[in-house]
Amino acid sequence: MGRRHPSTAAGRAFRSRHLRRRPGGGDRPVVTYHTWALRTVALAKQVPREDLAGDLDANGRLHRNPVDQEMNPFCRRAVAQAVRFAQDTGGHSTVITMGPPSATDVVREALAWGADRGLHVCDPALAGADCLVTARALAAAIRLQGAVDLIAVGRNSVDGDTAAIGPMIAQLLGIPFVGPVLFVGPHHGMPGARTLQVRLQLDGAVEDIRITLPAVIAVAERSCTPAKAPREAWPEPEQVRVLTTRDLGKGPWGAASPTRVRAVRTAASTRGGAVFDHHDTARNVAEAVRILDDRGALQPGGTHADSGATPAVPRAAAGPQRYTLLAAVGDNTGPGSRALLGEAAALAERVGAQVVALAPAEHARQLARWGADEVLAASRYDAGPLAAALARNPGLPPWAVLGPASPWGRELLARLAATWNAGLLSDVVELGLREPQPGNGTTSQSAPRIIGGKPCGTRHIAEIDTRSDTQIVTLRTGCFAPRRPRTDGTPIPVSSISVTQQTGVERLTRSTEDDYDALDRAEVVIGVGRGVEPTDYGRLNPLQVALGAELAATRRVTDATWLPHARQVGVTARTIAPRLYIATGISGSPLHMAGLGRAGTILAINIDPTAEIFAHSDAGIVGDWREVLPLLTEEIAQHLPRSPEKRQ
Repeated sequence: MGRRHPSTAAGRAFRSRHLRRRPGGGDRPVVTYHTWALRTVALAKQVPREDLAGDLDANGRLHRNPVDQEMNPFCRRAVAQAVRFAQDTGGHSTVITMGPPSATDVVREALAWGADRGLHVCDPALAGADCLVTARALAAAIRLQGAVDLIAVGRNSVDGDTAAIGPMIAQLLGIPFVGPVLFVGPHHGMPGARTLQVRLQLDGAVEDIRITLPAVIAVAERSCTPAKAPREAWPEPEQVRVLTTRDLGKGPWGAASPTRVRAVRTAASTRGGAVFDHHDTARNVAEAVRILDDRGALQPGGTHADSGATPAVPRAAAGPQRYTLLAAVGDNTGPGSRALLGEAAALAERVGAQVVALAPAEHARQLARWGADEVLAASRYDAGPLAAALARNPGLPPWAVLGPASPWGRELLARLAATWNAGLLSDVVELGLREPQPGNGTTSQSAPRIIGGKPCGTRHIAEIDTRSDTQIVTLRTGCFAPRRPRTDGTPIPVSSISVTQQTGVERLTRSTEDDYDALDRAEVVIGVGRGVEPTDYGRLNPLQVALGAELAATRRVTDATWLPHARQVGVTARTIAPRLYIATGISGSPLHMAGLGRAGTILAINIDPTAEIFAHSDAGIVGDWREVLPLLTEEIAQHLPRSPEKRQ
């Protein structure tokens, strides 16, 4: 299919090379799609250049300097997959972005990569649009394209990390959603059916799934070569069609967003300790270990983020409650679920609500100790069908829904927000309430509203509150200390909800990728960055054994498949709270450090004395980690408590 836009000579030359090498990787096998001619859409977002936090105004909107903006790194994979499928099947690809005038550059780059059409949703009426309004606008733009087979979105965005747009659009369009997708290709098991086989990269597991088109897929980091084209190859801005709200139809649009930024504050740094840069490496190590020892970081059960008077889970209130708070636990009742229910119970106590845990009935007694007042057991926990079943439940929607910021929790709660026209607070790290305020001589009768603090760029915390009757929140559960459980074992009521099997999605196989809860349980974690080659991981073993430590990684390490995705820590992955974190060969990107806010003590080892990691650490050693680690292992061994047998 010929391109529908003129281009420069540089652009023609780039596309010629690009088409010959086939987007998605030169080693990708040639596949057969029978007589398919897929119409694909990729959604791409403009974000601050990777590892730049960006600055916010008082309304929580980014100050956008076009020079410092780029296509969201995860959206680059979505563009590459959408273009690939269209080219392989003789179909047609469209790339859509939404944002200020500068965002047209995102579409220009996608056109240079090989997309057939580019659309830019841009209108002052969309200013301040939250996830729900953004999803509505993008869904309207997709409908204007007629029948679409495949909609590709990035796994998440590096600035907001909501991962909500894909599930919301799927809900609004009434089609399946799957993600994060590591591999996608044709499935030939059903002749005549337009089906794809995808491999999902989940938390600690990999699933193979068959989906029937149309569908929305969220593309994972390692799925393909990202779409990147040199600026000189981009077509002129006039080749991008601009859509306004007049094209999209009647709103409500930006000003009607059910969430709004209440305030923005700078995230205070609580670290920045001593950095040892003597010529004597042994001296550097000894002084750093002394700090670790003084802080109790080397003692099991020693000083860490959750030390002191850990609050208890409030007791269940007697009698009927005014509100219902639904805690979406799902069928994974690990440490994160305990933190989730503890926060739900604390919030419920303040507003007079009962906590209903959406979880298997067999865990009822344990869930009660963690904060549940009732259990709602589902017959299955697939996010799409479960959202549909909850929407039909006559006792819902509740006053609020809390869930984990996991792929499952994000999809379920995003779908519920789209269904109930509710405000969605994503990846919350702090939780509070906004009480009703007197107005016009009378007191508002509306329920208290949830305020959710979330990392915004990582240098700022945005305090966001809701304006809808139902408030929906995904929590980064690793940012919340698990509360002391209730001591009584009083049985709690259990009810059930029937969930039908999802049409268009068939799960084929599931394999465990890693022990996902290992990092949640670990008291000591050794983090590795690109400064540690995978062939050298064996050198970490003596220190791991001495401390009983687990390995964690930055996104660049998991992108390179050096460690499983389940080991990734950061704003686009998970948050952990060990008493000691040893950062080895890590530069200190804010995107990674955002996952370590509750770590008790951080020790950094880096050969560069100006590395940003030292500003986020309690102690730092300047030096080559290969030289430092053997000395560190030996020095730490002298400070570790000895067992009674060894003392004898």
